Amino acid sequence: MVGVAGIASSFAQNVYSVNVVGYINLTLTNNFSLIANQLDNGQGNLVTNMFTGVPFNTFVYKFDGVSYASLSLSPATGWSPAANRGMTLAPGEGVFVRKPAAAASINLTFVGEVMQGDLVNPVVLGFEIYSAMVPQQGGITTVHNYTPAPGDFVYKWSGTSYSSKQYRGAPFNAWSPAPEPVLDVGEAVFIRSATVKNWTRTFNVN
Repeated sequence: MVGVAGIASSFAQNVYSVNVVGYINLTLTNNFSLIANQLDNGQGNLVTNMFTGVPFNTFVYKFDGVSYASLSLSPATGWSPAANRGMTLAPGEGVFVRKPAAAASINLTFVGEVMQGDLVNPVVLGFEIYSAMVPQQGGITTVHNYTPAPGDFVYKWSGTSYSSKQYRGAPFNAWSPAPEPVLDVGEAVFIRSATVKNWTRTFNVN
């Protein structure tokens, strides 16, 4: 389940704050889930602060382009290893979450500010995990303004396996198989980029 709410506030006559606070509720029932946080909590977006109330033996894995760094919640030591407690889940990033075998589900609530203005998510050459930077469901290209290069792949995780789509250049200039990849709120994907580029989007709450 995913929920989003917004709050706008005025601080002087005819002058309004453009800050919008939202929340995202995720219920994870798969053994492994590939998720995103599309709100800025203003406190560094640390996994250790955001994953509150999760069961012991929950694991979080973050890919660095080569290998995974991990955090696990233990009743004896809390989040460990200590060297990875700086792991973030900021807008534009993604992590795998492994549910404990004994737990039916993991419930997460992310609270923070909806990012607005000109947003930039750097995309590296090769494999990396990414997400849209705003909490909105829609096509990766038509809604979220990802500009693919010929040969780009997007891999979506179902909970048990991946499905993939490739962007084909001229004369097709289209995703194959059609339609384009659609991103859900709170979802991250693997992108294998054929080029170094910026994933940019201009977003404002009207």
